[in-house]
Amino acid sequence: MTVFQIKRNDTKPSLAVQFLDATGSAIDLTNTTAISFNMATNDNSYTSVFSGAAVITGSTTGNVEYQWSLSDTNRSGTYLGEFEATFIDSSVLTLPCTHSLFIKINEDYD
Repeated sequence: MTVFQIKRNDTKPSLAVQFLDATGSAIDLTNTTAISFNMATNDNSYTSVFSGAAVITGSTTGNVEYQWSLSDTNRSGTYLGEFEATFIDSSVLTLPCTHSLFIKINEDYD
């Protein structure tokens, strides 16, 4: 399990991921009209922490990126994340499909 780690109140590095299908091929995001990043608590309630607009950095290579804002990282803890892509035909694909992204916001000392 890979864990993305960032310090509390930091906005760098951005969360950059590449999505691949079950065969290892890139998921084509060419016909995507919007993509968002959603983060929730890592407990049985899965309470939404926030949702924000993400950017496709490689439409044919499945690359997406989320740039943190200060309010996104203002609470330390372990969270779950996912991207949600909406396509031209209004269909929706949640990525990754088989699991969640694990995000750890580490405490800072100021």
